[in-house]
Amino acid sequence: MSRRTTVSSDSPMFPEGIFHSITSNTKNLRMGISSISSIHRTISMSRVYGGLGVLYYGGLEIDLDKILQVDINTSRTESRGTVKARSIKLALEMSARGVMEKDIIVICSQNNVDETIVILASLFLGAIVAPLDPEGSYKEKEFLIKQLKPKMCFVDSRTVTYVQRILHKYKLRGTAINFSVESGGISEFSKLLHHKEDEKFRPVHISDTKRTVAFVLPTQGTTDFPKLVCISHDNIRLQCLIFYEIFQDLTNVLSFFPLSWYFHIVTICVCLEFVVTLIIPRPFNERNGCKIIQDFNVECLIIGTDYAIRLFHSSASKDFNLNCLKSVLIGLNNTLKHDIFSLRQSMPKVMFLSSYFLVETGCIAATKSKDYNSIILERPMTAGTITLNCKVKIIDVKTKEICPPRKYGEIYYTGDGLMLGYFKDPEKTLEVREKGYFRTGDIGMFDEFGWLYVLGRFEDMIEFDEWSLSPMDIEEVILRHPTVKDAVVVGNAKEVVALVKKYPDAKFEESDLTRHIGESLPSKYWPSRIILQEHFPRTTVGSVRRKKIREDLLQITVRYSSSMSIISEINRLQQ
Repeated sequence: MSRRTTVSSDSPMFPEGIFHSITSNTKNLRMGISSISSIHRTISMSRVYGGLGVLYYGGLEIDLDKILQVDINTSRTESRGTVKARSIKLALEMSARGVMEKDIIVICSQNNVDETIVILASLFLGAIVAPLDPEGSYKEKEFLIKQLKPKMCFVDSRTVTYVQRILHKYKLRGTAINFSVESGGISEFSKLLHHKEDEKFRPVHISDTKRTVAFVLPTQGTTDFPKLVCISHDNIRLQCLIFYEIFQDLTNVLSFFPLSWYFHIVTICVCLEFVVTLIIPRPFNERNGCKIIQDFNVECLIIGTDYAIRLFHSSASKDFNLNCLKSVLIGLNNTLKHDIFSLRQSMPKVMFLSSYFLVETGCIAATKSKDYNSIILERPMTAGTITLNCKVKIIDVKTKEICPPRKYGEIYYTGDGLMLGYFKDPEKTLEVREKGYFRTGDIGMFDEFGWLYVLGRFEDMIEFDEWSLSPMDIEEVILRHPTVKDAVVVGNAKEVVALVKKYPDAKFEESDLTRHIGESLPSKYWPSRIILQEHFPRTTVGSVRRKKIREDLLQITVRYSSSMSIISEINRLQQ
């Protein structure tokens, strides 16, 4: 019996009656509206499931021989039955080493099939999984690990030295286990799987799945060290259903993001709960990416916008048959209208689906494959409609009233995707909440049909004495110049700086670009400086570290601002 199913918000067919009802006020939005109090969609749980460990323990009994994961690096292929059996063996060993409920298990390594085993074994024991970015700096790892105080750390040959040094420095009792092969040909991790399967083994039953932490996930850290976000069992389960609703019928999925990225965790959990195959790639390059898509008939790809542009604009995309690819999920961070149109032009038969999510909230809005041809093509820059079990409203920063359609304000969120809080930091948790809602710090609006548009973060806006501007407005124009491959605009009250990356071998003339900008934008939008740049500092998932650029170029420390002048200027320009 297969658990694969098609999910629709209008006629929901959720697996095995997990949810029994759905209500939505978005149906009325199709006729158009003149005011919005808030927009919400709700599904209701019909049964207690005992936590993710119990859920996956039972679910993996279905289609035991179906392939659950494929590791391109090692050519390893694992069935659902094998994944379950190995996870039980690891859980037995972890338990023998003293791992108990609510202990923290850190994973800091390049993506591999054994990470899935650690996640599943930890969930079986009721332990908390905390994935960290292996590409993060030593200081970042130190900052996070000393807070987490993990019971065990699963690492690879690139991160083992750093992690062991941190454990020793802070006299933490956690044990580091290396996924990588030792000089003798056997990895430390393999030695943990010597237990025979115990027929009496059963996963820990979680009674309060809404308030019990399953994962502690880091934010992207675009403005400072990452914050640690506590995510419940119910939260992850909801995100899996949202994921399935976005893509409809799934057979396999390829993700180029690290385990520490929120949606990659959700991707793994989708593959555990449903009959979906996870393709684990080598580190990204254009040729390998195209070859994997062709060789494994990849239907669904999850990738950052920057990587997507590199992949589908490369010569490799013409050397391989990519006709199997149906949909690509990209985020809205640093995604411009120019990017969306160029991707659709490169791959016209592929659906490029946008999403808007934060680690603190889960997926707030997304474009869905069922809406793509009829609706999304008319709204290239929408984040989509809001997802399940949440309420979203746009708040006027000055009056604190709810904004009408097509008026920008701050996006407020509440719902089952909301984090339990920042890890051991109640003060910071309270700072971002207001009357039960999470203040996202993002500027957005609804149109009259309930589609959400996200302009960017308050802190990225460039504010002058009497007016403000969005750097994306200037970046869109700069990117239309034929010699420009990428651009980032930052500024303060005194100047606006455009950093430009040109195409290789392109003849770049600053005067030519200045003339191009002048023909498209009013003078107050013209950059005071244009700097040729080879690379922009980015997070692992491709987001530009704008704060670092601002502080390096402008010698200013950027703090959060919700100035009304920013919103007023943006709304004036929309009129």
